[in-house]
Amino acid sequence: MISFDDFPVVYFALGYALAAGVVLLFFLRKNISFFSTLLLILSAFLVVLMRLPILLFNQEINPDESQIIAHAITLSQYPTYWESVDGTTIGPINNYMLLIPAFLGLGFDYTAIRLLGLVWVIGSLWFFYQCVKNFFDAPTAQLSLLPPLFFLAFTQDPDFVHYSSEQLPLFLLNVALWSISKIHAVRSNGFAGIFLLGVVLGLNPFAKIQVVPQVAVIGLWAVISLYQHKHFLKSVLVLIAGGLAVPVFIIALAGLLGVLDDLWDYYVLGNLIYAGGSSLVESIFRLPSFFAKSTDFLLYLGSLGLIIVLSFFQKDKRLSASNQLGAFVVLWLMAALYAATKTGNDFVHYLNLCIYPLALLGALFIYKSQKNGSLVPVAALAVLIPFLVSFGLKAIQHSPLNVYVSGNDHRVPVSAVSKLILKYAQPTDRLVVWGWMCRYHVETQMPQGTAENHSERSIYPHPLRQKYYQRYLNDLKKNHPKVFVDAVGNSLWLNDRPTQAHEAFAELNDFIRKNYRFVGEVESTRVYIRNTEQ
Repeated sequence: MISFDDFPVVYFALGYALAAGVVLLFFLRKNISFFSTLLLILSAFLVVLMRLPILLFNQEINPDESQIIAHAITLSQYPTYWESVDGTTIGPINNYMLLIPAFLGLGFDYTAIRLLGLVWVIGSLWFFYQCVKNFFDAPTAQLSLLPPLFFLAFTQDPDFVHYSSEQLPLFLLNVALWSISKIHAVRSNGFAGIFLLGVVLGLNPFAKIQVVPQVAVIGLWAVISLYQHKHFLKSVLVLIAGGLAVPVFIIALAGLLGVLDDLWDYYVLGNLIYAGGSSLVESIFRLPSFFAKSTDFLLYLGSLGLIIVLSFFQKDKRLSASNQLGAFVVLWLMAALYAATKTGNDFVHYLNLCIYPLALLGALFIYKSQKNGSLVPVAALAVLIPFLVSFGLKAIQHSPLNVYVSGNDHRVPVSAVSKLILKYAQPTDRLVVWGWMCRYHVETQMPQGTAENHSERSIYPHPLRQKYYQRYLNDLKKNHPKVFVDAVGNSLWLNDRPTQAHEAFAELNDFIRKNYRFVGEVESTRVYIRNTEQ
């Protein structure tokens, strides 16, 4: 059975040797007839190879992973979104996608969802490559692929390797860009393709509402791109019809299922409140410190910077012919930075939204540098240098090369709290956690007893707090969950028992006192079981 310790030198050396082999291809590209195909195959293999330690580390890397797995477990038994599950900033499309690994027999654990995330990552890279190829040419696409490829392959930053809710939207955004690039490449596109482009854009807000600014910019660019279509007005109407298809379907279905008010109150209004964290000016001034939170992201910026610098040694002025596309790239990057910073929460995984806008910006400069073919292999090597230096420094300093140490047992570890829960309940019973510790749902495989699987929005003050709190109470009364856990004192953010534990909320405390009995406290977490007569 495969496992990784904290210093797998041979494994990492093989990974970097493969990356060097990818760079070597650029030196030999004129002698390889199937260069593009070989590059794409080796690139996909490199990402899979270097993600193995993360895939085998079947434990929580980021609390969002447990949150989204708990959603999937619940939806597999109670499939009505916003009634049984509220993903807060995570949309229904993102959550339903988590059912795919279970459908394939992989179950609901961290390895399963990271495998799905790996599909989104490789898919994003592939569509980005095709997009750049259509916008510019194959040599530009080949070189432009390397910065995001090496970054996503070699990073061990938890914010870029855990299954995040940004991965699916990034995939969908790259699919949309590829579709637009086809319009540029062939100066036309069938109405079916234009309609599907609209559908993809319409899916995004229901995967992650945070990407709406980027969707708006791409949608505007799609309209501008269609101006060259011989049936411009009809094409735009088809695009709009496709873009409205998903929202209209979801809104109609929500109305039919009686959760339309929840969609508006908790997804739209709730996220508008969440997005009010900081002004645009504050966000701009905060960017340097935000970027600096991730050394690996700085390496990515460094690799892009090196090839941009190389482009200035070229005399070709083809960049001036791409001013229209350049304006779009700048707007897309601004929208991504806005989306990543607007909440005021500098969560590093939000920088996922900036990976491909930055890569496309780099492609503009790479396109300029293609006239002098002799510099292309040098540029390819320059992209790898920051990552090689980082690897070398870790090896010299004897720092852990791998932070995701896996043993021979790749099952999800079960905490003492979950062991106590399972003494009194079965995986088919409902579980409610007051506080923020969604990991218990993954460890016990128990579905949620309330729509939100954490109570942060029922505790912290904001305009909709009473509405969230009341829904939490109503769910408890309606679903009669078998287990109630108060994790305040051992949870994310919520650890002040005098003000945040369930006893601090009179109606909740009264309900628990009347309907549940205390069975024990472990790891600063209290477990209550529903009275048998309930």
